[in-house]
Amino acid sequence: MRDGTEPAELNKQHITYHQFLTMLLSDRDRFFGEVVAGQDLAAKLRYSMCTLIPLAALYGLTAGFYSGWLQAFSAAIKLPIMFVATFLICFPAFFVVQVLVGSQLRLLQVAVLVTGSLALTTILLATFVPVVAFFLLTGSNYYFLQLLHVVIVLISGLFGMFVLHDGLSLVCEKHGVYPKKAMTIMRAWAVLFAFVGVQMAWNLRPFLGDRDEPFKVFRDYEGNYYTAVVYSVKKLLKHEEEPNKPTASRPPGVHFKDLFDDSQDHPSPTKSAHE
Repeated sequence: MRDGTEPAELNKQHITYHQFLTMLLSDRDRFFGEVVAGQDLAAKLRYSMCTLIPLAALYGLTAGFYSGWLQAFSAAIKLPIMFVATFLICFPAFFVVQVLVGSQLRLLQVAVLVTGSLALTTILLATFVPVVAFFLLTGSNYYFLQLLHVVIVLISGLFGMFVLHDGLSLVCEKHGVYPKKAMTIMRAWAVLFAFVGVQMAWNLRPFLGDRDEPFKVFRDYEGNYYTAVVYSVKKLLKHEEEPNKPTASRPPGVHFKDLFDDSQDHPSPTKSAHE
C-alpha cells in the first residue's frame, strides 16, 4: 500500500529452518505452543521431514559402511524408509483415537508433533555418527557393532517418544485442547510404534551387513519377528539346545541384535528344507 502500511499477511514472517531447529532443540515449549496456535504448520512439517530423512540416511550410511559402499547406500535408503513407513502405518490410529477421546488438535497439528519428535530422534542418531565411525575405523568386533547400534537406536527412540509425551502434557496443562485421559493412550501408542518399527526393521534387514557374504538388499523372508521370539523363549524354557541345522518344521531362533545382522547363523526354514 502507498501510505506506508501493509496488510498483516505481508508483514508476517514465516519460520526459517534455523528457527525450527532452535525451537526443537532448546525451546520446545515455544514449539509446542506455536503448533497449538496453528502457526506455520506446513513449514514445520516440511522441516521435520527434511531433518528426519537425511539424518536417518546419514546414520544408515555409516552403519552399512561396515560391509562396503553397496551396503552403506542400501542402509542409507532403508533407514529413512523404516521411520517414514512406521509413521504412516501408526499415525492414522493415533489421530482417530485422540479425536474420539476429546482432543481438539487438528490432523496437521498432531502430524507436526509426531514428526517433530521423530526429527529429534534422528538428530540424536546423527550425533552418534562420530562414535559409530570411530569404532568402525578402529576395527571393532562385528557383534560389538551390532550391540552398539541397537543401544543407540533404542536410546534415540525413547528420547523422541519422551519429547512427544512432554509436548502433549504441556498442551494438556497450558492450553486445554488435549484431554488428560488421552495421555495413557499416547503411551500405549508409543509401545505400538516401537512394535511396528521393530517388525519393519526386521523386514528391511540387513542394515549392517556381513563382510563374508555377498551383498544383498534384503535377507530371505523369515516371517514375523515376534513369532520367532516366542518360539525361541519356549525352547529356552524347555532347555532345548539348538541343532546345527534347523529343519523345515522348526523356525530359526532370533535375537534382537538380528535386526542389524546379516550372518547366516539363523537360516530360513525354506533354505533349511532344501539342504
